[in-house]
Amino acid sequence: MKDIVFSLGKNVRTVLRANMLSILIIHLVFITLGFILFTPLLGGLGRLLLSFSSQEVLADTDIIFFLLSPFGMTALVLFGAMLITILIFEQAAMMITYIAVTEDLNEDLIQILGYTAARALVIFKFSVLLVLRLLIIILPFLAAGGLVAWLALTKYDINYYLAHKPPIFFAAAALIGVILLIMALVLIRKLLLWSLTLPLILFGGTSPKQSFKESAALVSGNKKLIAFVLIGWGASIFILSIMVFGLVQLLTTNIIPLFYDKMTLLLMVIGFLVALLVLGNFLITTLASGSFAGLLIELSRHFGVETSIKGLGGTKKSSQLRLTRSRLVLAGIGGVLISFLIGIWLIDDIQPIDDLTIVAHRGAAGRAPENTMASIQAAIEDNTDWVEIDVQETVDGQVVVVHDSDFMKLAGVDLKVWDGTLEQIQAIDVGSWFAPEFADQRAPALIDVLQEAKGKAHVVIELKYYGHDQQLEQRVVDIVEQQGMVEEIAIMSLKYDSVQKVRKLRPEWETGLLSAQVLGNMSKLDVDFLAVNMAMASPAFIRTNQAAGKRVFVWTVNDKMSMFRMMSLGVDGIITDEPALARQVMAERSELNSVERLLIHTAVMLGKPLPQKKYRDQSP
Repeated sequence: MKDIVFSLGKNVRTVLRANMLSILIIHLVFITLGFILFTPLLGGLGRLLLSFSSQEVLADTDIIFFLLSPFGMTALVLFGAMLITILIFEQAAMMITYIAVTEDLNEDLIQILGYTAARALVIFKFSVLLVLRLLIIILPFLAAGGLVAWLALTKYDINYYLAHKPPIFFAAAALIGVILLIMALVLIRKLLLWSLTLPLILFGGTSPKQSFKESAALVSGNKKLIAFVLIGWGASIFILSIMVFGLVQLLTTNIIPLFYDKMTLLLMVIGFLVALLVLGNFLITTLASGSFAGLLIELSRHFGVETSIKGLGGTKKSSQLRLTRSRLVLAGIGGVLISFLIGIWLIDDIQPIDDLTIVAHRGAAGRAPENTMASIQAAIEDNTDWVEIDVQETVDGQVVVVHDSDFMKLAGVDLKVWDGTLEQIQAIDVGSWFAPEFADQRAPALIDVLQEAKGKAHVVIELKYYGHDQQLEQRVVDIVEQQGMVEEIAIMSLKYDSVQKVRKLRPEWETGLLSAQVLGNMSKLDVDFLAVNMAMASPAFIRTNQAAGKRVFVWTVNDKMSMFRMMSLGVDGIITDEPALARQVMAERSELNSVERLLIHTAVMLGKPLPQKKYRDQSP
């Protein structure tokens, strides 16, 4: 078996080495085609799905419920099929290029793309069948894992299990882990059996439906060989990735400090490093795609699959791309220009905003127990702009400040918020879990928090829903107006329809949507601000929504580098457990010049923070 594996690998290396330029061009072409053709198609499909869901935007829980519906499952299959189709199209073109080299044919890009495009419908049919087969395998296991989680981890609020990790949590996690491991083993076995489907479809004249059966018949009894080949391929790509990214990290650490006091050169150096990172990633993905296609062709030939494409082109051109002095000079000039432009782009990406809103998440939850008067007071002491709290209704119609659906995480008390009266709830110690000195802390009523914050800090009230709310929106509105704090509050929620209820009750109030995932254009929502996960806060997202008149807040930002990164991107505010730290970072950032800001911004991008004192001491 070793001899066969080494022979296959040697053949692939030989072909790639002789035809790397064509492989690079094919990869670049399909990246471009993906943006030009498939991105609008996916966007159009997304808009179609949203129109059927009768909503402008789907966010978080709405996405989950939508995907669990029959229409949502159909949408999942179509999205999966289209994404897989993009990958398969590139693999098809790579395979054709590989075969063209081994058969000494003309590697004409137009002919290769035409050969692939002629099989577009067949490839898409195969993609749909593949997604359906994968879902048939995956869904029972996911359902079994979901059933275990539902039976074992739903008696109390999920945050209790995540924070305290009782024995039932580990038992459920272990059982779910076993289920997922079995699912992975079944998937791997099936994928090995189906490994020759694409060559059979492209070159063997096999129908998409029949290809799964024929591939399994060919591979059966030889799964170990294919497994060794693919494991070796994956290990090689992984090692190459570590080497490339390790080199970038090494250069970042040792070269950037040499140019702290030379702005123009620093821009070029940073631009060069970013370009090197992008180029390295491009080369790795090219090699991964090209070598994978080559291995599948070699395996197909090993098992007797016909892979000829005679007639695709004429005689292979003998001319090769030669390096000359003039070409090297032009490449050098182009590289310097690209590096400088990337540096300018990075500077442009750094927004000059120094006055942003600090929102204390559940009060200063890093210094005091969350959603308590102690955390509210600590946030005010830390000079926060806004205090964010969570509110729910009690059984006696009061509005209480608490995040979870019960008190298991905070106090080990099995009482649902909607089953307790305010008096019962305020008998529970919700501070000792944080530290003994907070044993006197209780879940405050909304009115108590508003009275404490009035004139000191604005308050963001997040409406929490667990399916037992009655008049939460109206009761919050009444309490705010009773306290005369309409100008000092904002309302937000994970549920857009609930935000709209508040909008109907009080159109002039400031409202926002909280979200971690979204499908659709959030800039069209009828809200004043968006509170999103850091992963969603790209420069394009921030600028698009700000241009639409919406402020963008990010959560939960608790470390200095993340705070600096978000501030550099130009967000309107950060939601944090550490408002004092955020205020400190703002002060430090205001003292930095553009070079220092660029250094930190780039360090975060490259994944290697720079010592702040070092660059500050050496800056001009």
